[in-house]
Amino acid sequence: MFFFFRYRDQRTVILFLVFFFVLIFSFSVFRREWNQDGFKEYQFQIDVNTATVEEFLALPGIGEKLAEEITVYREIKGPFNDHREIMNVKGIGVKKLNTVKPYLRDLPLVFEPFN
Repeated sequence: MFFFFRYRDQRTVILFLVFFFVLIFSFSVFRREWNQDGFKEYQFQIDVNTATVEEFLALPGIGEKLAEEITVYREIKGPFNDHREIMNVKGIGVKKLNTVKPYLRDLPLVFEPFN
């Protein structure tokens, strides 16, 4: 039978191929684990007018102090009529609102009579 490589060279090629496949496999496993831990997806929505501090803490970018400030603002000023009204809370701007908005339930439309 005709071989392209000598026996010693064949062993070297086989070892190289085994090393290569182990390396590829380990990178794919590492990358899969990194994607699972690196990116958290939230599968819920909260109602801004009834949410507790703990529910606000589950949102990305909302810390304990900011969650408390939202609930205190809601208690003082009353329920939110629009999601943009949350920007009146100190510490929430357009960027944070856009980050949090996918996790907020739509608010019911409030019709105010014309005076």
